[in-house]
Amino acid sequence: MEYNVAAQVKIYLDDPASMAEVKAGIEKVVKVQRFSEEDVGFGIKVLKATLLLMDSEGAMDKLEAQIRSVKGVSEIEVEEVGRM
Repeated sequence: MEYNVAAQVKIYLDDPASMAEVKAGIEKVVKVQRFSEEDVGFGIKVLKATLLLMDSEGAMDKLEAQIRSVKGVSEIEVEEVGRM
């Protein structure tokens, strides 16, 4: 499968201590190009991810639903989407 869209997302966690488990869960449901962690203040960290997907109708909605289904994810924010 050839991916032609990259999406940069911020993933908020229920518990920052579950970062490794959330990363593993996300890698099982979507194609991940890279992860990074970002401090947003007051001890809160978010997981930033660059995810790869196909350009098709409803692909972003499906991607968001797949990430939200991962245990430990509380919220997702799409920052940027672009063609590769």
